[in-house]
Amino acid sequence: MKKDNSTLLNRAVNNYFQILASIPSKSDALKSIADRATSDFGDYITPGNLNITDEILINLIELIDQIIYEFRENNDYNSNIRDYIIDDLYSKLSLTLEALIDPAKYLSNLKNRTIYPDDLIIIKNKQLAEMIPLLISESAGITNLQKEIIKSLIYFHDEPCLEFYYNSFKNTTSGFIKSAALLGLKYNNDKGLNWNAVEEISNGLKDLIIYAKNFDIHRTDINLLPSTKEELTFTILHVEKNIKKMNDAGSINWIISMLISIPAFNFENSWLYEINTSISNILLNIDLTILKDILKNESALIKTMKFIDLLPGNIFNRLTGRFDDLGMEFLFNLNSAIEKKKVIISSSNSNILNYLCWSITETF
Repeated sequence: MKKDNSTLLNRAVNNYFQILASIPSKSDALKSIADRATSDFGDYITPGNLNITDEILINLIELIDQIIYEFRENNDYNSNIRDYIIDDLYSKLSLTLEALIDPAKYLSNLKNRTIYPDDLIIIKNKQLAEMIPLLISESAGITNLQKEIIKSLIYFHDEPCLEFYYNSFKNTTSGFIKSAALLGLKYNNDKGLNWNAVEEISNGLKDLIIYAKNFDIHRTDINLLPSTKEELTFTILHVEKNIKKMNDAGSINWIISMLISIPAFNFENSWLYEINTSISNILLNIDLTILKDILKNESALIKTMKFIDLLPGNIFNRLTGRFDDLGMEFLFNLNSAIEKKKVIISSSNSNILNYLCWSITETF
């Protein structure tokens, strides 16, 4: 099991915030932070390596990793592109550090500037309900953040959202937004939601409405597994939001069955990106004691690890701390399944093989 890095992280967050406050040049400030972070965490910095499960800190560490990469590797842009990248990284880093160190200042600044995807992670995780009207009005404009906005709003149980979900479901052509809006409507079931009115605007998605209407949000394991991309999105967003409360073997088994079905669905890129982020949050917060028991079964281990090996590298790199926490028996069983060719690794650049090599190196 990896050591607790919270003290080191807290100190680092404070130090980097001070660097931004004291160095006027954006490029110089980021260069200083890149050097400091390499000295704090070493050359190889990932959320999994630091065993972080908090979504804001995961985003911060991935941002710092990008900054280190920019200053170590990438000096061959023309100056306009370089300036744009520096500006973008600086803005994202400063707003994230500000949210962690000075929430009041963060909130007042947020009302007077462009919203970044990083803000939505912060608003959702810090439950900044006063931002709901801003998000709703932002979503109505021309923005590429509509998926992230509706995904964040699901985390708030506030009256003004009911109309927003209804209109989002009615007006969008995006399957992701339709599914998220329907989940928002489902959470408002007790506020006099009229399912007939929703059915009238379903536009060929009557089966999805029936799935949502019958879905039991309190007992996940008694629901049907999703059979379309929209049903899967509805389900995965619900599980992501409630995973910390799902601590019985029936629910965790159901969730694993749902996750391993995902590669059978064909998602377009921006939709898949959101699905992968949700998968990551589910696996980071799943009950490890129950998961450890489930993965003692070789068949469950093989199916689960085949699925996890297909995840993009950046998502996999968030999860390695969880694998460490599953313990030596899990690692032994996984190694054994690979050696017996029961977990078929199709690529030489396999996430799992890379992870096992690192683990063995670190152990010895």
